[in-house]
Amino acid sequence: MSSTAKKHNVRALLLCPRPVSMYPFFKHAKAMCRHWSASRAAKVLGVLLVVLGTSAATDPREADKDTTAIVQASYIYNIAKLVEWKDPSLKNGPFIISVLGSSNLYQELVKKYAEKSIGKQPIEVRKLPKSGDIDQCHILFVSQSELALLPVIYKGLEKKSTLVITEYPDALEDGSTVNFVRVSNTVKYELSVVNARKHKLEVGSTLVQLAYKAIQ
Repeated sequence: MSSTAKKHNVRALLLCPRPVSMYPFFKHAKAMCRHWSASRAAKVLGVLLVVLGTSAATDPREADKDTTAIVQASYIYNIAKLVEWKDPSLKNGPFIISVLGSSNLYQELVKKYAEKSIGKQPIEVRKLPKSGDIDQCHILFVSQSELALLPVIYKGLEKKSTLVITEYPDALEDGSTVNFVRVSNTVKYELSVVNARKHKLEVGSTLVQLAYKAIQ
């Protein structure tokens, strides 16, 4: 089997990307823009207008039909298996995945992955209240609806070994380690190895190879 074919098989097995028919809804645009420069705010607001013109918020009652949440949950679980947390305090107890926003993603993680483990650590999925004060966790997903909180979150997690996952343009530049993007109507991920190292996270080579874009 060729190396290209092997890579394709590994991608299909580990991360299971699927076609996506909708994109999550933005909120709090004005509050968000106060935390960024004029150029960054204009860029993000431009994306906001496009999204608002083509998408609607997913009804939480239809979580089983939210393909974005299904694919993102699969990515998060498999990303967790391909990253090592160097902080000794995070090697014991439950493996905590916190979700800020996106009730559908939270439900999908609970339904399919809450009974699984990362290594010897059982997974614990938490739905966080709307706040920039984040308790210690291994992975934090912040949805587009909570962009206004990100400047405070990034600052508060500067010295913590938390892998931050986002879903907005240029997130890696702001401090995110993994960022979901939509390419040809399919969810993929960008990865910053640089940001991972800042949080004492060791990223596996497979995760880097399968990324849509990797900053090393």
